[in-house]
Amino acid sequence: MATDHEGITQAPGALPIVGHLIPLLRDPLRFLKTLSAHGDLVQIRLGPQKAVVVCRPELVQQVLLHDRIYDKGGPIIERIGNALGNGLASCPHSAHRRQRRSLQPAFSRACLREYAAIMTEQIDTLTINWSDGRTVDVAEKMYTFASDTIARTLFTAPSAAPAIDTVKECLPDIFRGIYQQAVLPPSVNRLPLPSNVRYKRARGRAWAEVSKTISLYRQDDETHGDVLSMLLKTRDDEGEALGDAEIHAQIMTLLVAGIESTAVALTWAMHLLCQYPDVQERLRTETAEVLGTRTATWDDLPRLDLARRAITETLRLYPPGWILTRTTATEARLADVVIPPETTLIYSPYLIHHDARFNPRPDFFDPDRWLPEQQHVRGAFIPFGGGARKCIGDNYAMTLATLALSSIVTRWRFSSADEQPPHIEPRMTLTPHGVQVRAECLQGAPG
Repeated sequence: MATDHEGITQAPGALPIVGHLIPLLRDPLRFLKTLSAHGDLVQIRLGPQKAVVVCRPELVQQVLLHDRIYDKGGPIIERIGNALGNGLASCPHSAHRRQRRSLQPAFSRACLREYAAIMTEQIDTLTINWSDGRTVDVAEKMYTFASDTIARTLFTAPSAAPAIDTVKECLPDIFRGIYQQAVLPPSVNRLPLPSNVRYKRARGRAWAEVSKTISLYRQDDETHGDVLSMLLKTRDDEGEALGDAEIHAQIMTLLVAGIESTAVALTWAMHLLCQYPDVQERLRTETAEVLGTRTATWDDLPRLDLARRAITETLRLYPPGWILTRTTATEARLADVVIPPETTLIYSPYLIHHDARFNPRPDFFDPDRWLPEQQHVRGAFIPFGGGARKCIGDNYAMTLATLALSSIVTRWRFSSADEQPPHIEPRMTLTPHGVQVRAECLQGAPG
């Protein structure tokens, strides 16, 4: 097997000019799962560009923990920055500390408790139009639920409604465009192709509406008790207020990433519980004891252990951020291999999560693998990243998903309405299509 640098293996199957673009566009998940058989560091080609895929959890941990050396960068991070602005998800190491400190208060435990009250209210509306024995398009319902819930956390002023509606409408094209533009050569992205036009139009509309909302908040000078109000009043270590561009980037990041990842996780969780009805019944037993038929609240979380483990296992099987990039700021060393500066590194939570060496029976849905007594390989579960750049909204997402899934299961029994497995569209998240479930209202439950 050929190598460019000693210890870095070239992935087989590269075609002239396009490299590995075809499998990355047609079936990237299958392609990624083949790479670890060729080595711990495997080079692939994205057209004329080269990137090194990191295939072992301890090596990925080095990348995540040393973000000064392995800085945010590479084609995927660059496209996220282009789509959302230079916010927490894409900013370089030099800007990260300031940005993290400005947002951290919004994700304190006290704030999470307040957000949970909003979550409970929104869960009450989630299944209001479900009918006993009818089929539910889960992806559509979860997308609307996540959008409305997260938007109410970020914005409470009526003036923000147009921005919320526009971002919800534009989000699918934005996320589809981020992945396509990250994989395809820049020359292709500049062409007036329909996919490029849709992405740029969606991005432009979302940006414009969020910018308008920020201006309206500044004009009314009221404190609405939401994240945007908090950011407008935040001061950095030098006492300076955050500029509109920085606030815009943070709001876009939280809104877009939060909606998509939460909706996708809940959709996959519903699908998996249909495939594993024994787990669904165990979960129903737990929720019946804790909730009866009422909606879950913040105070119930410590007793919803199986629900949390089911969400955790869903994130292992279908991590929302399934492929990400970094760039070496200086010469680095991984597995005794010298990595030159400006090298693009790829790490894939999906690849690591599905490697049987680190997660036994990787394709089997088993929430009990997350019981406290179970042993785990360090770094073999990274749905929220790690190190200083770990997702700031991880506890928010887990809280929302756990409360929602518990409340649904205690009121409804569901089964798959389609024998065909969902189609997975790899964009910036592993988006499922065709998750149709038949819902049965349980006796005594509202609905």
